Order: sequence, then structure tokens, then C-alpha cells
Amino acid sequence: MLNTVCEPYKELEEVIQTFEEQLELFFSKDFDTTAKIPKQNENLGQVFTSAILAKFMIGLLKESLNNNSTILDPCIGPNTFFKAMSDDFLNCNLKGIEIDINLINEEIKKFFENNKRTLIKGSFFDLPVNEKFDLIIQNPPYVRQELLTDGANSKDSIRYNSSFLLSTIPSQSNLYIYFLLKSILHLKDNGVMVAVIYDSWLYSSFGKFLKESFLKLGHLDSIYHFKKSAFENAEIGATVIKFVKNKSHRKSMSYFPLNDLSDLRNYTGLKVNCLKLKQQELLAHNFNNHSVINFKSNLFKPLKTIVSQPIQRGTSAVVNSHFIFSKNELPELKPIVKDVSQIKTYTVNQENAFILAINGSISKETSKYLESVKNEILRTPIEKYKAVKRDIETKKDWYKINLKSRGNFIFNYYLRNNIDFIYNPNKLLSSDNFYSLYITSKELANFSILNSSFTRLSTLNNSRTQGNGLRKIQLYEFKEVKVMDVNKLSEMTLKKLDLLGTQLMNVNRYEKEQKHLIEQIDLVLLDEYNKQHNSSLTIDELNSEIKEYLS
Repeated sequence: MLNTVCEPYKELEEVIQTFEEQLELFFSKDFDTTAKIPKQNENLGQVFTSAILAKFMIGLLKESLNNNSTILDPCIGPNTFFKAMSDDFLNCNLKGIEIDINLINEEIKKFFENNKRTLIKGSFFDLPVNEKFDLIIQNPPYVRQELLTDGANSKDSIRYNSSFLLSTIPSQSNLYIYFLLKSILHLKDNGVMVAVIYDSWLYSSFGKFLKESFLKLGHLDSIYHFKKSAFENAEIGATVIKFVKNKSHRKSMSYFPLNDLSDLRNYTGLKVNCLKLKQQELLAHNFNNHSVINFKSNLFKPLKTIVSQPIQRGTSAVVNSHFIFSKNELPELKPIVKDVSQIKTYTVNQENAFILAINGSISKETSKYLESVKNEILRTPIEKYKAVKRDIETKKDWYKINLKSRGNFIFNYYLRNNIDFIYNPNKLLSSDNFYSLYITSKELANFSILNSSFTRLSTLNNSRTQGNGLRKIQLYEFKEVKVMDVNKLSEMTLKKLDLLGTQLMNVNRYEKEQKHLIEQIDLVLLDEYNKQHNSSLTIDELNSEIKEYLS
């Protein structure tokens, strides 16, 4: 049982037997006729479904269609799904919900005039949980957890009581997680839900909770993973899932790795690359790693196991625009490595910015500056700097920051063509756009390994696209990046890597010379890899796979 429950609910919680009952209580509330109306320009997380994707998803839903099926779309948007349904759905009872009344045009109003169709202008989270449906189809909104603090999609608007069952759903959960879980509550036994969602649930910590929830509430029939994008206006990985609310029949699920919507246009045989997974394999399967390299072999170790202290982000400023300086203008400023583009070689020898980091007494000059900054922050629009404003109101020392421990390597977690581990021999302070690592064992050999195409590919495997050729790797993903274990390499290989690491230190990261040196490192490691795996992997194969990620 959970321990974070208010007194009035303790007795009630003791009678809750199942996870589904917990969720029902979490979401249960009287229909709210005074629900918050979205403000103009409020972030509702809307990315609309293309016609080709809608047709594909309707096809998945059609497999479970019965005469007079009841169907829900909890966030109709421009009514893409219902409008695209074929004559097979004519006898179905359709219910659509939309919180953004700006989207409800005359065409949509006319569509719902049919006596078998119902339109609700309001929040899906006000729909009573005892209303059940045979089928659900949806493209739920995508809003990060830190943006669920207020407005129409605030957490207070989502759940019955913000203090009850506080730990039922992880606090990091994106808004689409709440949509999916409440949707499952609205399914009848053996009901089916088809949804398109961003693929972050395959990799994230809150995604583990969602996977476990799927297994507790029913089973996944299939996952269609569009690794580049399933949306025409957002280049980010997404999945189409088909969920069945049937706990008694735990069959295997089908996983289809795809690239983007073009695969639906050109792919006549989706089953060619289909992977069958047992339901429990959903929790452990690595949905990222489909590399030519066998990263599961004991030649590789997770990055988190070769460091001498935990990997962490660098030091954060209170507000970058006010607390990061290009020049040393105040007595309390400390030098910091901030701009990765100013680091020309693979070694950082000096800081390129200054951070206002106060610890102890404050000079009059800085005190005056902080007062002006405070007033400027408080004058900004209400939606800006919310956390800082709370600190200003509640903490006298709102401007203080914690300086993070320093490592001998730093790594910028936004990835383009330069995916470089930068040597930081003087352990300079780095900002929070870097991950900081401290590696004491065989430093130069590891330096070479970290900048090899092997590590680069493992990093890309664990990263996610941000669109326009940009990728990002989260800290928890970065810790799992696989690197070659120096303890499994021959003495001759280690000597070569030491020498190459020494040469790499002062090579320009933006010139052709670095490519030649990385290639030499790759050849040394390829020799070891092929010997230990009895394989014939080539540099061309490594480079070809890297290009797939960065194209």
C-alpha cells in the first residue's frame, strides 16, 4: 500500500484491491461544468494526425469492429479519425471530446448532428470513468510533466485529488500517459484501443511504469515504431499501439520497426521485419539497439560502470540570461565552460564564460545587480520563470546555486555531426549543457575509445531525434551507452590507443585531420572486435550506420 495518503482516504485505500481500482479512484470526479477553458496560445500539446496515418490506424481498429460498436476519441482535434472512417463504421455510436473549442468548426458540428454521434466540448478528464466503450482511437496531446502545473491540462484538472494516491503515476509522466491510462479505464472487457504516441515511453523511466500498466490492465497486440517520425509536421520518433483489455489471454505481441510515414506508402509487406515479443519481454527489450555491432557481448560495458564518480550534468545557472556572463564583470563570477562551439580541439584548456555563483558574503556591486535582476524577473509574464519566482518569494538566498563536482571528460548532450568526448585534464567547471565524467583508469586509452565510432554508434542508439538533424541523449540514457572495456583489450591494443589518445588531444574537431585519427582508432578497435567475435565488420559499415542516424 502507498504511504503518501491523506487521513480521510486511508480507510478507503485499504479496500482497493487492484491496480485498475486505484486508477479509477485516481481519475474519478464529478463532471466539471466549470472546467478551465484553454487560454489563447496555451500549450495544449497538439500535433495533428495525417490522413495516411489515420487510415492506417482505422484499419487496425476495424479488425475488432462489431455491429453497433461504441467508439470514443478523447481528443478529436480536427476530427481526423471519425471523418476518415469508412462505411463499415456507419452503425457505430461515436463520441468525440475536444477541449480546444477553437477547433470545433461548422463542419465538425454538422458531423455530430447524427443521433448516433455525440460531441463534448470540454476535458476528457471530466468524463465519468463508469462510461465504457468497445473501441477507442486517439492521438493524445504531448505535454512534458514540468508544463502540467496550471492551465487546462494541469495535474489538478487531471485527477480527483492531488494529494491522494500521489505516487500512483510517476511525476515525470508526460500528459499522454494520463490520457492512455484513463482511456483504458473506459474500455469494456475485450475492448481495443489504437493510439499514436511519441516513442519516449519505450525508453524513459515513466515509460517503464506504462509498460507495467499495459501488462496489468490487458496486453499489447502490436507496436508500430516510426523511428524518425509518424507526423508530417514534427520530426520525432513515434509509435502506433494496439492495446486489448483482456488480462486472461497473454499472447505474444508484434513489433514493427519502421522509419517514417513513407513506409506506410511503400511498404506492402509490413510483416517482413516483424519481431515477435512475449508480453513480459516488453519490460526488458532494447527498442533502440538494432546495430551491426553486438553491444550485448562482454567486450562492452555501460558508461556508468567505468567512471569513478556518478555521471551528472554540469552546473546550472539560476537564469542563463542573467547569471551567465561573457566577461568577468562581478567579483563573485566563476569561470565556466559553456559554449561547446568555442572548444576547437578535443581538449578544453580554458573556460569560455562566467557564472554568478555566490557562496558566502556578497559585494555591494553584486547585491545591487541581484536586486535589479529580481525586479526584472518578477516583471516578466506570469508563465515565465515560475520556479525562480517561487524561490524569490520563499527564499532569502534565491540566487544561490550548487556547484557540481568536476570530471576529466565532458560531453555535450545535443548531437549533430560532432559527437565528441572532450578531455578536461584541468577539471574545469562545466555548465549544464554538458555531462561530466570522471575516469581514472587508463585515461588516454579510454579517451580514444570514447571518441571511436563504436561509442558514437552506441550513443546514437540511445539518443532520440529532435528534428532537423538534431538529436538529444538524456542522462539516464547516456549512462547506459556501451563502451569497449579496456580490461578486455590486449596490451598491444592499449599501447596503440594511448598513443592515438595523445595525438587526439590537440587535434581540431572541425578539420579533416580528426577524421583520419578517428579512423585509426576505429581500425585498432575493429581488429580487436573482429578477433573476439570471429567477424569481419568494416569501417564502411560503421560509417554507413552513423549516416543513417544523422541524415
